[in-house]
Amino acid sequence: MSLTSPESEDVDREVSAGIITGRFAGGEREYLLLKHANGGHWSFPKGHVEEGEQPREAAIRELKEETGLTVRKFVPEFCEKTSYTFERNGLTVPKTVIYFLGTVSGDCRVELSLEHHSHLWLPYDGSRSRLTYENDRKLLDRADQKLTGKEWGLDGT
Repeated sequence: MSLTSPESEDVDREVSAGIITGRFAGGEREYLLLKHANGGHWSFPKGHVEEGEQPREAAIRELKEETGLTVRKFVPEFCEKTSYTFERNGLTVPKTVIYFLGTVSGDCRVELSLEHHSHLWLPYDGSRSRLTYENDRKLLDRADQKLTGKEWGLDGT
């Protein structure tokens, strides 16, 4: 996996990591979505994997930096990758994002970074309809299938 910085002229592949973040609040399972300041799209917390950093470490760091949240529990068998391309300075940049699935306390308080305009905690159906990209909807589908309630601390206990 070749990591690149946004300033790199010789772009190979950009790698980011993120956490599909769930909680149990108000009697139901909810997912955290962030509205990005750059483009206004709705997605999950994620960011660049820094040199010498493992993807899970990057995902934990990015969640903390972007939201102030700390994962209470990870779903161990969930590690999903999605790939796409985007344009930067006239170049097509291939990107891979590695997602983990984690839960946070139901009474947590989100403190957004300047990278985001707003956030929402939504149940599965609301999250699925709010997400901007189909890749993210597919990730949410797989995540929701893994979260079975009591086993992952999303049943209110």
